[in-house]
Amino acid sequence: MRAPVPVNIDGLDANGVATGLDERGRRWSVRGAIPGSLVLAGGRAAHGALLSVARPHVDAIPARCALFGTCGGCLYQSLPVSRQREEKLRALVALLGGCGAMRGTGGEGYGYRNKIELSFGPQRYMSRAEMASGATGEAGHFLGFHGPGRFDRVVDVPACAIADPRINEVLGRVRRDVHASPFPPYDPRSHAGFWRHLALRAGRDGVLALVYTAAGTAEHEAWLRVHAAGWGAAGVLWYTTDRPTDAAVGDLRQVLHGRDTLAAALGGATMVLSPTAFFQVNDQGAAVLLDTIASALGTGGTLLDLYAGVGALGLALAGRFDRVIGVELNAEAVAEANRNASSLGVAAEYRAGKVEELLAGVLAEAGRPVKVLVDPPRGGLHPAALRPLLHLDADTLVYVACRPSSLARDGAALEASGWRRDGWTAVDLFPHTAHVEVVARFTRDRSPACPPASGF
Repeated sequence: MRAPVPVNIDGLDANGVATGLDERGRRWSVRGAIPGSLVLAGGRAAHGALLSVARPHVDAIPARCALFGTCGGCLYQSLPVSRQREEKLRALVALLGGCGAMRGTGGEGYGYRNKIELSFGPQRYMSRAEMASGATGEAGHFLGFHGPGRFDRVVDVPACAIADPRINEVLGRVRRDVHASPFPPYDPRSHAGFWRHLALRAGRDGVLALVYTAAGTAEHEAWLRVHAAGWGAAGVLWYTTDRPTDAAVGDLRQVLHGRDTLAAALGGATMVLSPTAFFQVNDQGAAVLLDTIASALGTGGTLLDLYAGVGALGLALAGRFDRVIGVELNAEAVAEANRNASSLGVAAEYRAGKVEELLAGVLAEAGRPVKVLVDPPRGGLHPAALRPLLHLDADTLVYVACRPSSLARDGAALEASGWRRDGWTAVDLFPHTAHVEVVARFTRDRSPACPPASGF
């Protein structure tokens, strides 16, 4: 076995992964390491594994979660949130250039997630320390997150430190019952077993529990009906699937208990969401994100809400504009957006289809002035969707990026076509993880650019 390699961690890359140099001058990527620390790494430089910390960062603090370093979800619990944001901002400035700022919420960054998705499994994931001690993998009922790089082993998670406390209460009750059930968890190797995934979502009216299993029998249904009401959830929904893919997806079999919708509020607008609808996982962070977008867009005229999802952003912003026209590929999400627009009584209309196919017609009826909000998936704008935006007759385009490198690529194309990026602001919606949302404003304005690191 190769000896551990000392690596001086000096920053984060564009994806939030720590990087640093070893004694030979090779640059390593070490997931979970903290800038300013000296670590011992194994594996290969491009994908190094954190083995231990030889010298912690001067501001290092104890991680709150006992599973930190094993679970793989959180990367920075050993660093105060304020320092996490400094490091994230430094990495973003290196990627995107100046005129940037970072915003976040108060507190220490725990208990904020309003949604988690967990997997059932028959094999428990073991840490490196356990494997080094000669421990063998145990079999049983486990519920948690997949260990780093493993599709077949689950880190058993009694509670998640960054999840809403209401979610953890329901999780504890589900674990108790499922672990005592006579039905085995799904094995991704043999494709046998019953329990597959559990998704928990917290809203204004409680927690929805979405249970995903293999196709069930009358015996499974009877067991679920007896136990679901005791989990403390506002609603329990049963989904079944025979898909081999490891994802919480399936067909709704039954509503086992309570309600089948979730109420969520953003910017004073309360929306009723279906169980699987997308919504930001950090309620306080979503409010900061909305405020940031509103500042970038300004007011008045028509807002084009592109890649709108269930319309959460456009509906929350509707009072600032004469009209909102949204475009979203998912027809179910569009129907949901229109239902919420009607119940809120706002001038907003959402249409189902591809942005590149509907944009010309939407622009023809939008009138002037028009402002554009684009919130594409992690991969950024499809080339066919980017092309009509390059020469769009609009005075402001605001791009919301969940992957900053996608913004860097698409933003370069926009600037080359005559748009000017006159500011960006990152919102730390996901403390202790590598992820941020970045809001960038592009305008046709020819006034002087913003001073460095100012955002907007």
